[in-house]
Amino acid sequence: APPLLLRCLVLATFATAFSASVNRREFVVAGTTASIATIISPPPASADGTQTPAVETYVKGVATLQAGLSTDEIGPGAALYVTARPNRPDNVPRAILDGSRGKSPPVLSARYADPKFPYDFSLTSENLTPEGASIVEGSSSAWWQGEDLVVSCRFDSDGVAATRDPTDLVGRAFYSSKDPKQSVTVELEG
Repeated sequence: APPLLLRCLVLATFATAFSASVNRREFVVAGTTASIATIISPPPASADGTQTPAVETYVKGVATLQAGLSTDEIGPGAALYVTARPNRPDNVPRAILDGSRGKSPPVLSARYADPKFPYDFSLTSENLTPEGASIVEGSSSAWWQGEDLVVSCRFDSDGVAATRDPTDLVGRAFYSSKDPKQSVTVELEG
């Protein structure tokens, strides 16, 4: 059982067995403390003392600006958003019903504050989205691994992903799974 679940079960058993001596507030405080300790504790060390799991790099690239563009007049707080999604149409009938327009969900997503161009980026296992982290049953790999990816970049002048501004820049490129060591170049344009 996961450590958090195991700790909660132990605390619940303890509270039930000694319900007269443990009040609800003490139980909640103990459970919350156990939960926080589980969340912030480092990953378990392997037999040789190294931390596991290792960070895996999926996509490396560089975001550049189209000739004639500059971000010099943009103040602090800007951000570069980088996402990657499989380059294949999704289930079209379902997409019509759920409004996803046939796009696969992003599997990797990262935000880089105050980038200077050209900007080198890496999308790693630390940048997996919940959809991207889904493992195929009976396998140790994610459902999208081995597929070509569409890598999209958006330079957001105010750093807030939910807003759009005329000074925001966008671009995309394609990552081929046949050449995993390649570096993707994404040219941003207005």
